Amino acid sequence: MKKLRIGVIGVGTMGSQHAEIFAGMPETELSALVDLDVDKAKKLCERIGVKADCFKDYETMLSKCDIDAVAISLPDSMHKAPVIAALQAGKHVLVEKPLATKLEDCDEMIKFAEKQGKTLMVNFSHRWAASYFNTKSLIESGKIGNVAMAYARKNDTIGVITKSWGWLAESTPAAFLSSHDIDLVRWFIGCEAKSVYARAYAKVLKSKGYDTLDAVQALVEFENGAIATFESGWIYPDTFPTPTDSYIEIVGEHGVVHLDRKSESFEYATPEVYTFPKLSISCRVNGKLQGAFRISLEHFVDCLLNNKEPVTSGKEARKVAEIVEGIHRSIESGQPVSLPL
Repeated sequence: MKKLRIGVIGVGTMGSQHAEIFAGMPETELSALVDLDVDKAKKLCERIGVKADCFKDYETMLSKCDIDAVAISLPDSMHKAPVIAALQAGKHVLVEKPLATKLEDCDEMIKFAEKQGKTLMVNFSHRWAASYFNTKSLIESGKIGNVAMAYARKNDTIGVITKSWGWLAESTPAAFLSSHDIDLVRWFIGCEAKSVYARAYAKVLKSKGYDTLDAVQALVEFENGAIATFESGWIYPDTFPTPTDSYIEIVGEHGVVHLDRKSESFEYATPEVYTFPKLSISCRVNGKLQGAFRISLEHFVDCLLNNKEPVTSGKEARKVAEIVEGIHRSIESGQPVSLPL
């Protein structure tokens, strides 16, 4: 069987995992890497033991490399241009969440994917985490009844944000953090949102020179009457024992589910640190990356090989982006916002 040839754009935290996983799949071949720091891309090739072409820009890769698909792992606001360029070049696309920070950008990318007849999948990898997948199965079984209410919290420590992400001012906690939770809660509830009311706090990061929000809380009402609160922020103190605090509660008509991703049953302490690493999304087993992140990439490959629609397609991701856009509009206006936009 001919292997799918994959190019990866951006080899940071997420992109390097894309590259390593695609390099090790029997169905795929890692053919090219793109990063402004070409030496970084070359060192990654050496580390994972592959010979891939390395480029500074994706335009050159798309014009010179015979590839079937690209995986894009760039800052939130930078997805549109490489996604459209790859689609125009006839490539399938997997892009990290969120699809875009502007709803009109989502629409343009989806339009190009349909025009070119190519797959556009957004990597909402949490759907493949065992705890979340089993929550969906539990809800579908009827054991907790219809979902009446949900609460989802995702907060990052301030050091991770300010030291690692130079694009901080181009996104918000709602776009970067809550997008995962919004996708999950939409999936759990099983219908679309009809209104959102949100408020935000914005002082800490502005005082440090970052023009973005510190924290957001949003109340979303769904078409079936279910309600959900989404909390996100990135000003936790660096003393917090994990870079991200993540928790979801699902209240059914006669049952409840608690999903505390902070611990995941593994914790350890040394003289330097007390922490509980997150293992369900990505972890190494016998030196090989495993977990929900890998399974989501396997789903992308399966869809390409078998001509299937990804469960987290561009159209699905747009519904998440629409709620995020509603959150931002509500923050700006101070009023509830009706959906769809």
